[in-house]
Amino acid sequence: MVTFAAFYESHYRWLFVRMRAEGLGEQDAGDVAQEAMLRLYRQWSELDRHSEKALKVYAFTTAKRIRIDRARQAVRQRTGYAAMAPLVRTAEDDAYGSTEALDILRVLDEPSREVMSLLYDGLRICEIAEKLGRNPSTVRSQLQKAREILRPLLALGKETKHGR
Repeated sequence: MVTFAAFYESHYRWLFVRMRAEGLGEQDAGDVAQEAMLRLYRQWSELDRHSEKALKVYAFTTAKRIRIDRARQAVRQRTGYAAMAPLVRTAEDDAYGSTEALDILRVLDEPSREVMSLLYDGLRICEIAEKLGRNPSTVRSQLQKAREILRPLLALGKETKHGR
């Protein structure tokens, strides 16, 4: 039966190289390999430690899932930033006295503002709930409330901007 320390010692580099082959940069490949090994460690007592091949498959599959999750989160984050851009107050806004975007966010209550901000930072509902110590259904409810409030305000802003 192999120990985790021995498995880590002999397979971390292999996993790192496999992640590089998957197209990750050096830093990201190291991070993903490390996270996969951490998850493997957490599950160590539940796994078949007699089969080194099964452990390698578990580590590699976990690393691939982490890589995919990170890619998805990056897309959500970029999309969120683009959607949130009209709502963000900048130093230039202050210089020209424009606080329109900030005023729109002020209509939300603090919990709704908080969950909306974290959503556009790329976090999933379950991650927001965990971070804030709230139930996922509460987070969903707060997001729905925020969207219902913001939707007409943003639509009104678009109509005004386009001269309708």
